[in-house]
Amino acid sequence: MPYLVNGQPVPAELIREESSRLSRDLRFQSIPDEAERARRLAAAAEQSAIDKLLIEQAAGADPRPIDAANIEREVARMKSNGNCRSASDDTDLRAWTEKHLRIQRTLDEIMATAAQPTPVQVRAWYDSFREHFSLPELFQAAHIMAHVNGDHSEEQARAIVDAALADLERGDAFAEVAERYSDCKGNGGDLGQFPAGHMVPEFEEALNALQPGQRSGVFRTPFGFHIAELRGRMAAGPAPFEQVRETIERTLTIMNRHDVFVRAAAELRARADIRHVPA
Repeated sequence: MPYLVNGQPVPAELIREESSRLSRDLRFQSIPDEAERARRLAAAAEQSAIDKLLIEQAAGADPRPIDAANIEREVARMKSNGNCRSASDDTDLRAWTEKHLRIQRTLDEIMATAAQPTPVQVRAWYDSFREHFSLPELFQAAHIMAHVNGDHSEEQARAIVDAALADLERGDAFAEVAERYSDCKGNGGDLGQFPAGHMVPEFEEALNALQPGQRSGVFRTPFGFHIAELRGRMAAGPAPFEQVRETIERTLTIMNRHDVFVRAAAELRARADIRHVPA
């Protein structure tokens, strides 16, 4: 055990959990040197695990009781979600539930002082990390297809799509022809909007050869024969601010709450007996 906190070992699993959580933080992802990023992440994960253990200890030392009805409601909820039976012994589950309700009460009281991010802070975060809010290239398309499977042989599927192409070339509307011939009926062949890489390579290659408003000829994919119509394309690039504003607000709120948590943990740490135990 690398650390003892007031005589209690810090579980290695808790450190691993904190490392996994913190690795998703943009502040670590933006460190360019891999070795430096790994070093800082390991140190932060150890510190965060110690802080969580300190909060757990503080919650356990709080003399205020947890309402018994709340414990029973939570036990019943977990048993229901876990498909447990009422005949089982709930002693351990009830003790675990009380412990975590105590921790949650302590955290709620700490987090109540966290500030909400201002619009200026939200915009500044977007400007600083704009590259992390990128959108992939997007296609909007429709298709007509005939599967090659137990219902259609290769020759039959090709004949169906050839007949559809002939109707299109006579001027029939794409949606009408799709409903007439396609195996994917019900929406006029409309595929909606989807990102690059979402479709099989053969389908995307056909779309890449088109301009919006153009239609392909007949082509083959592993699923069968198709005709595609490209209806729109949006190039990859940064997501618009308004599209990600709420996500950034949530991120900054979490960060503010974490900062409050860290300050509270620092006060506990100053009074705690924390010892590193060599491996």
